[in-house]
Parts: sequence; structure tokens; C-alpha cells
Amino acid sequence: MYRLILFIYVILLAAGSCRNSQKAKPLDHGVNGKKTGLVQYAQKFDIEIRSDHTELRVFSPWQNASDRTFRYLLADDAALVPDSIGDALFIQTPVSKVVTMSTTYVAFLDTLDEVHSISGVSGGKLYFHAGITGGVREKSIRDVGYNQGLNYETLLDINPDVVFMFGVQSGINQTVRKLNELGIPVVLCADYLEPHPLGRAEWLKFFSAFYNKELLASRIYDGIAERYDSLSSSVSSVSDPPKILMGLPWKNTWYAAGGNSFAAKMIDHAGGRYIWHDLDSDEAVPLGIEAVFYRAVDADIWINPGIAADKQGILRHDQRFARLSPFINDRIFSNNKRITVKGGNDYWESGVLRPDMILDDLIKIFHDTTVTTKDLYYYTKLE
Repeated sequence: MYRLILFIYVILLAAGSCRNSQKAKPLDHGVNGKKTGLVQYAQKFDIEIRSDHTELRVFSPWQNASDRTFRYLLADDAALVPDSIGDALFIQTPVSKVVTMSTTYVAFLDTLDEVHSISGVSGGKLYFHAGITGGVREKSIRDVGYNQGLNYETLLDINPDVVFMFGVQSGINQTVRKLNELGIPVVLCADYLEPHPLGRAEWLKFFSAFYNKELLASRIYDGIAERYDSLSSSVSSVSDPPKILMGLPWKNTWYAAGGNSFAAKMIDHAGGRYIWHDLDSDEAVPLGIEAVFYRAVDADIWINPGIAADKQGILRHDQRFARLSPFINDRIFSNNKRITVKGGNDYWESGVLRPDMILDDLIKIFHDTTVTTKDLYYYTKLE
């Protein structure tokens, strides 16, 4: 079950002590109060920094969430929080003991030099970060389970300052409610729903607020965004972009990323043309294998073919894939170069924060016919 949840999740990936100087005045919210000067690309969260506290808002943190908004008030001192905080959850900062329910959050905390604050994780065997896998093995980091198998007793024993959690459907409300009743604060994250690669990376700013490291996060993010934009600009004038096939079927259904999705945008920004670019959706769309095969037969390059480690692994899904042009011409690339023996994949950890590095790989794959695995950071060329 956990791997199915992970599969759905994938389809759908200094200044620390200077808080007072960072919070000089309230920031302008812009249109409808959903945008501050701190947030550029992200659509699923907002930050408002005041002199005595920070307010975080998370918008619709699961698909079809009907415009739900969750509010979190952060402050070093509870006495500084306004008397009337409405439905907001108060969390005292900086936090020192957290539980992360997604591998993607590790990269954010690691970059902020706060990975040591992780006391619990979900699915500990599927992490890439050596500090996490080592901690789980040595039991200094507890595995709290997932979904219906969530271990509430372990969570109570950890007694975290906050649990960072995601939901793929409204049932997450019941889990959040139960944890709150047990006195365990839960923060819902929606980074995986961001439609822009830089929007997903911008969640670094969200996590930084829990550690009073907003300025550090902004500096790091600005560097990532600048490099990403520079790389994208370098291929923006490509006149004949290669046609890109992406993914692999799951139980005879091909969940194709929508044309407005994070993954489709990455292909476009790398100077490629996604074969399903006209799917007017930012979510995964279930398709029959025949429909995909019809469009994919003359694709130039195939990326992210699921768990297939080689071309024979692809054929085990369907022998007809041998007739596809990328298969014939050896132009299949998997995002599995940085992976542990138990399946922890750094593409879904550090890659979420470093879309610039993923983009660099994709540009090489799309526009250099001689590229090999050794030239790439996250990708391997399947043989």
C-alpha cells in the first residue's frame, strides 16, 4: 500500500538568530490576500511576517480540496500571539523535534542544516539521505508508519513539536483531527501539488519559518531560481524540440502527467515537447496503453520509465514497447542514478529542491545525442 501511495504521490514531486531584524513590518498581500512579497512561484502557500509572529497559510492541500485554507501561527513566545487567532494552529518556534511524513521534506531541512531535528519519518527504508537511513537503522529516528498503519503510540512517545504531513484525499482530515486530539500538532503541506518546478522548490521558505531561518532560505532559493531561469533561457529558442514520452503503465493503466503539470513544465523548460502537452490538466490522467502507444511510436526520447532498471525491464510490462523509436534508438533515460539498494531515490528528495539540477540533466538528454550516464546527476541511460 505504501508503494501505491508513493506512486500516486510521485505522479501527482546564517540568519537563524536574527528573527527580529527580519520581521520589521507586515508585508503587502496583493490580490485577495493570497500573495506576499516573499512568495514568487508557489501557489499552495503564503507567508505573512509580522513583528511578533509569522502566519503561514496552506491552500487546498489535496486534490479537489474545495478551496480549503489551513492557517498556522508561528512565534518564539506564545504571549506574542494575538488573542484571537481563529482557526489557526499555534506552533512555538524554533522547533527542535519534528516528524516528516514525506521523503521530500528531508532536502528542505537538510539545506537549512536542520536535518538533526527529524525524530520520526514515514517509510524509513525509502529515504535516500544517509543520516535518515542510518538513524532509522540505529533507532535514533523512529519509523511512525503511514496511512491506516500510522503508529500513534510511537508518535506520542516522540512527542514532536510538529508533524509535517501531506494528504492525497480528504480522509487526511480524520488523521489530522486524531493527532491534534492527542496534542500532536500537524502541518499539512502541498508542495507536491505545485504546478511550477520553482514553486515546489519555494517550499524551502515555508519550512524555514519553523526554524527562524527565513533569510537563509530566501538566499538559497534565489540562487536556485536564477540558475533555473538561466538554463531554461539557453534552450528557449530551440526551433524543433524533441518529442518526449514520460512514464510507464501501472497495472495496465498509463497515468500520464497533464499538460499543465509540474513534469510537463520541466520538459517544456528544457526545450522538449511533451507528447501529451495538450492534456488540459495539472493532474495525472489515466489512459489506456494503446492510446499512449499511438502517440509514443515516433517520440524521440523516453524519460522516467518507472522502476524499470533496463530496457528488458520495460519489455516485461509490454513487448510492444520494443517498437517505440526511443527503445530502438537507445534514447531512454531513468531518474534512478541516485538510489539506494532499498529504493530510496534522491530525485524525489534533493531533486524537489533542486529543479535547476534536474533541468540541467534534461537539457543534456534532450539536446546532446552523445550524452551518457556519467554526464548526468540524477539520470541514467538505460541499456
